[in-house]
Amino acid sequence: MAMTRTADDRLAHPTLPEETRSGGGLMTGVTNLLYVILPLLVLAVAWELVARLSGMPAALLPPVSDILAAIYKLAADGFLWSDIAGTITRLFKSVIVGIVIGTAIGVMMGYFKMWERILSAPVNFLLAIPGTALFPLSMIWFGLTEAAITSILMYEVALTVVLNTWSGVKAVDMSMIRAGKAFGATGLSLFWRVLIPAALPSIIAGYRLAFSRCWRILIVAEMLVSVTSGLGYRIYWGREFFHSEVVYGGLLVVGLVGLLIERVFLRTLEIMTVERWGTVRELS
Repeated sequence: MAMTRTADDRLAHPTLPEETRSGGGLMTGVTNLLYVILPLLVLAVAWELVARLSGMPAALLPPVSDILAAIYKLAADGFLWSDIAGTITRLFKSVIVGIVIGTAIGVMMGYFKMWERILSAPVNFLLAIPGTALFPLSMIWFGLTEAAITSILMYEVALTVVLNTWSGVKAVDMSMIRAGKAFGATGLSLFWRVLIPAALPSIIAGYRLAFSRCWRILIVAEMLVSVTSGLGYRIYWGREFFHSEVVYGGLLVVGLVGLLIERVFLRTLEIMTVERWGTVRELS
């Protein structure tokens, strides 16, 4: 820990962490931004040079400039925005329903032993069946429709959240529950003020894992089901017409949109709850 000294150079009080960080906040932000941007720029330049100089056909390895031009054209024509809107709409409809169902079941299994005994076998059985394996069944039930996609996504999200919530609630130290009761928390008050905050790091980790699994399955589902918009649909469309720059551009947009959603929504939720309460250490 850094120390400050008085005018006569005698040891004074230790410098607080807030004082140490305050002077270099802007520089730290710039440094973190450079750590993100520079590797991407180096990769993009290397890709462009290899694509231009290696003699590989553009159908296999299009230059970065062609990929960016394809993304710009899709945006100018309006297809990019409709694809992003369609994918995000399917994502949030599925995630919200799956999170509500999964959290409720996970909390019941973690807190009530009877529900754990009843549901543990069915939950573990369903966890062994990947959502992608259920696509043929969902297509038989719902046809090539939006419901075929959202039903599988809800299934994956709910199971992932159930597992993490169940584990998080069961891992809460009984001493915390006894302390809450000693301070007068009982019933729903004990549930909301002690149990859920203590289990929240595991619950939010489940939300992040559920989102990432849902996002990957959604892109694949949009390639299989007859939808007219969506990032997965656009990638499949580019493959059908041999527009490799559209395929690469779609993959780039998928990664960027997924990263943006994760950092904006899930990180914000984490900062407003578990980091603010000091349950977990601050992350970058």
